[in-house]
Amino acid sequence: MGAFEALQDEDPKQVGPFRLVARLGAGGMGRVYLGHSKGGRDVAVKVVRPELGEDRRFLERFAREMETK
Repeated sequence: MGAFEALQDEDPKQVGPFRLVARLGAGGMGRVYLGHSKGGRDVAVKVVRPELGEDRRFLERFAREMETK
């Protein structure tokens, strides 16, 4: 699997429409996974830590990050 890490039992298997297949990394915001769309396209899926979902400043920063990608 190269630089990817295998999914662990506690990892989600799907997020939204994306089927997760490996771990790509982790950081202060949460974990990033390699996912596949229904059409087979590879995507990076970031899953943020639950407590950050209530943090308005974080949500604003995260929204800006997604706009630039």
